[in-house]
Amino acid sequence: MLVGKAHLDQSDTKRRSRALVVSSITTAALTYALVGLGSTVRVTDSGMGCPSWPLCYGQLGPIFHVHPILEESHRYLASLVTVAAFVTLVLALRLNEAHPVKLSAKITAALVVFQVLLGGLTVLARNAPWTVALHLITGLVFLAATTTTATLVVLGKTFSGLSPLARGWGLGSLGATLLLLFSGSLVVGSGAGAACPTWPVCFANGPARLTAVALFHRVVMGAAGLTIVAFIAKGWRGSSQPWKIRSKWLVGAVFAVALVGAGVALSRSNPAWADVHLAAAAALWVLLVIQVITHAVVPSDSTL
Repeated sequence: MLVGKAHLDQSDTKRRSRALVVSSITTAALTYALVGLGSTVRVTDSGMGCPSWPLCYGQLGPIFHVHPILEESHRYLASLVTVAAFVTLVLALRLNEAHPVKLSAKITAALVVFQVLLGGLTVLARNAPWTVALHLITGLVFLAATTTTATLVVLGKTFSGLSPLARGWGLGSLGATLLLLFSGSLVVGSGAGAACPTWPVCFANGPARLTAVALFHRVVMGAAGLTIVAFIAKGWRGSSQPWKIRSKWLVGAVFAVALVGAGVALSRSNPAWADVHLAAAAALWVLLVIQVITHAVVPSDSTL
């Protein structure tokens, strides 16, 4: 009887673990989609497509105009992400052993509530620049949190903490990349993209203030890229083969962001290019978060 009960307990634990893996990865994927859709809403000037909150023009159903559809879809996806984040939290809290994923899931759930409320404030403040910037930064931090939760779940007991290099160069590269994304937001929000319609050298074609914003973004791009490459170079020796493979993808993402940024400049901030630019930058952000967490972690059952 005791053997049978132990077997049932093990089966239940495995089911919970599988459910947590699926839920955490799904939450991270949906969050990335939410950031991408938020970018589309912004570059198409659809942020005020629904000037009321939480309902769009006082109704739940779809409104058949482009800008309201985009803004309303963003809200629906945000609701779905909120549910997924809390499902992940509940599953994480049911784990028997102590694990950092519990804290990560709690932080993720708190961030999604704050982000939803901040989204409402952004609408009610009629897209005030400070609310838009704070909404973007919080969204990126939330994306990092969902990515962290999913990564910790997959790693399981093999994770015991960040390596010294990850705490130094890794977190430094994350900070530089977050500044890069914030400066990119400033470029979009101020319309500074058209002030430097050449690349890589900037031949000013607008007010000095806008040119300075565009140049600042390019300088931060260079600094962030160098910091990421330094982190990878310093962490290469002794790291696992999967980590090295993902590092190659990460370097590729750095170049992709730079090249799409060139497309944004040369196209004079064409919305399509700007949308792809943030999507590529968000993918770079996700990969970097994973690399920081998994540096010096020897995988066992996971593929990380």
